Amino acid sequence: MKAILFIFTTLFFSFQIFGQTAELRKSYKEATKSEASAKAFYEKVKNVSDSDSNAALLAYKGAGKTLLARYEPLLDRKDKVKAGINLVEKAIQNEPDNVEARLVRLSIQENLPKMFKYNGEIESDKKFIQSKLNSIKDEDLVKMINGYFAEFSK
Repeated sequence: MKAILFIFTTLFFSFQIFGQTAELRKSYKEATKSEASAKAFYEKVKNVSDSDSNAALLAYKGAGKTLLARYEPLLDRKDKVKAGINLVEKAIQNEPDNVEARLVRLSIQENLPKMFKYNGEIESDKKFIQSKLNSIKDEDLVKMINGYFAEFSK
């Protein structure tokens, strides 16, 4: 009985996380377009624990913080961007082979102003993501990656 309960609970949370991640992927692209969409995106990730074991969710939370920073007064931006970057780096440190977290970091590094000096992993992230592309089973993630490289990557 305990085994059945454990399996059910595991499956329930797996599907919940998958659904949440699929929704975040859609919202992330929209979040770059306006302050309102950035706020809406951050609302979806703000409750992710800073010690969350899901690297993609933690990276999205960090991305949300960096997106919101662009709408802050100039003097407040640096600290807010750094807080977001720290979460993204923590996610990748916890799970360095997570393609989605690496894609989030790549998108931030390619679009953040150079004054933040957060661009040292652009080439390695591109190579890593492209090397893993054929082994990704999540079709939505593959579409997101291909869309990013086609539309945004420099």
